Amino acid sequence: MNSHPKLAAALLVCCSAVLQACAEDAAAPAAPAAPERRRVGGFSTPESVLHDEERDVYLVSNIVGSPVDKDDNGFISRVSPDGDVLDLKWIDGASEGVTLSAPKGMAIAGGKLYVADIDAIRVFDAGDGAPIASIEVPGASLLNDIAALPDGSLVVSDTGVTVADGAITPTGTDALVAIGPGGEISRLVADPALPHPNGVAGADGEIWVAYLGAARVDARGASGEQRRELSLPAGSLDGIVRLDDGRLLVSSWDASAIFEVDPRGEGAPRVSTLASDLPSPADLGWDRSRGRLLVPLFNDGEVVLLDMK
Repeated sequence: MNSHPKLAAALLVCCSAVLQACAEDAAAPAAPAAPERRRVGGFSTPESVLHDEERDVYLVSNIVGSPVDKDDNGFISRVSPDGDVLDLKWIDGASEGVTLSAPKGMAIAGGKLYVADIDAIRVFDAGDGAPIASIEVPGASLLNDIAALPDGSLVVSDTGVTVADGAITPTGTDALVAIGPGGEISRLVADPALPHPNGVAGADGEIWVAYLGAARVDARGASGEQRRELSLPAGSLDGIVRLDDGRLLVSSWDASAIFEVDPRGEGAPRVSTLASDLPSPADLGWDRSRGRLLVPLFNDGEVVLLDMK
């Protein structure tokens, strides 16, 4: 069979193109792998997760129903990093001598566990869970998240809403509340125009705030002054984690997702979706030693462990 010069040339060009495309595909960097997921169930309206680094255990706050009812039925669970529930009701509002109605954000400082509970901060021994004190915050309507700062003080968000029959109603108490090492209370920011502050995180002299009523996070100074405002793709934001390298991880109920926000450098921040298909993702926790994000699913009674490394 005689070969055709034009056909042979065309085949040569085609083969060269295929080989070049294969080489480019091989050289192209692989897309980042999605974080591995593990689910831990059995919780009752889990709102927040905190990694107790000293004891290497995860603490989960359980509201058990309404986030605003003073029913004294909330509890704190202890979970191992392997996902085993060590003690479902380690701190139990139903126990004698313990007051805990609708626990939300948590922080550990000076060997004490601080828990936001509607209009007060409950204080427990971080080692054995024994109750120590209650710090009432006059005028607060929904204390939500807590961040411990290097000087031993705390910053607490008052989301400024109440909840009845599934409806959220503003109360006008929106604020960032500071609690000093000695328990003294002041308001860094108090403004009904704030879009319902929810998650808070402190690092490098800044306080980061995620808002329930806006698709944005703010960076504020230690005195509450606003320094930076970052827009996100969706709102109803809840938890916020600030990583050691400056990136932020933020949960969004509207998107059922976790956003990764890189505010470093000039210009608009780089925003991507770290994980999706996470309905009602509430106040996030971070296991620094394992590079693991801890995501409570408020309405599903679960905590999702997302391994990022």
